[in-house]
Amino acid sequence: MRKLLFVLVALTALWSGYWFAGSSVIRSAAEDWFAAQAAQGITAEKTGLTVAGFPNRFDLTVDGLRFADPASGIGWQAPFAQVFAMTWKPWHIIAALPPEQVITLPDQEITLGSDGLRASLRAGVSTDLPLAMAVVEADSFTARSTGGWGVGAARSVLSLGAASGKANAYDIALDLADLAPDPALLQRLVPDGGLPATISVVKLRATATLTAPLDRHAGDTHPRLAAFDLTETQVTWGEVSVTAQGSIAPDDKGLAAGRIEFTVANWRRIMPLLVASGAIKPELAKTVETMLGNLAQQSGDPEVLKLPLVLKDGWMSIGPLPLGPAPVLLPPTG
Repeated sequence: MRKLLFVLVALTALWSGYWFAGSSVIRSAAEDWFAAQAAQGITAEKTGLTVAGFPNRFDLTVDGLRFADPASGIGWQAPFAQVFAMTWKPWHIIAALPPEQVITLPDQEITLGSDGLRASLRAGVSTDLPLAMAVVEADSFTARSTGGWGVGAARSVLSLGAASGKANAYDIALDLADLAPDPALLQRLVPDGGLPATISVVKLRATATLTAPLDRHAGDTHPRLAAFDLTETQVTWGEVSVTAQGSIAPDDKGLAAGRIEFTVANWRRIMPLLVASGAIKPELAKTVETMLGNLAQQSGDPEVLKLPLVLKDGWMSIGPLPLGPAPVLLPPTG
């Protein structure tokens, strides 16, 4: 019995020592990070920093956060931010953010409102800390700008996870439910009320292959996009539905090249939106609609339009319409 008691006391002491040592490392690392930002000329302020959660968790809470980059005019402030990790798996981090945050841009401030905004980050069990999975989600989300616009969603989930069996490849998933565009913008673009106030479904599934892994060395290796495979995209807005599939990769000059196939059901309903947004000049609307109608006839259903987005030889076009230069994916070499 005495031996068992001694073992229990020894284990408790060791575990307590591990927790206090770990909490001290976390506190010091957080303080050093704030100091490093200040040394680079970035305003990084806080009113408090604590580590709690003994004995099973490391709970880091930072109060009164304010960051600002004087060079760019970009900043962020929040009343608090919390980061949690279980003591037996510190490579799995969960973050909780407040229901209201403010992002400062050079020409406006954006107030973010959310219900249950949280994020999780899980690294592989390795000294390089390779990304295994990152998830950001919220039960509801709104953004309101001093510039006069706003947007919201009833439910949003974004995830990025290491793809199985592929080097430096990551699966991307985005799901938005009841995405609400700015009412004033919607009224301007669709004054006749031809589309509902919310986009019921926004769904994306893709795989991005990078030039280097996302791990603790990413700041030195600077991963760039080497290939992008769009496996599924769906946007449902009233009777209008848009789907897309395809792939893009850099050509020998580092410019985006590839093809993405878009399918738009009930495409005529978005023609007024394209005109109101300036994408199509009013005087060309009838001509463009006639041209698209002829293309839709080829699909077998005049209400279903199939258009390829083609990136080739440094240029982009959608269907027969040129869009402009293709973006640079990789910097030129040599």
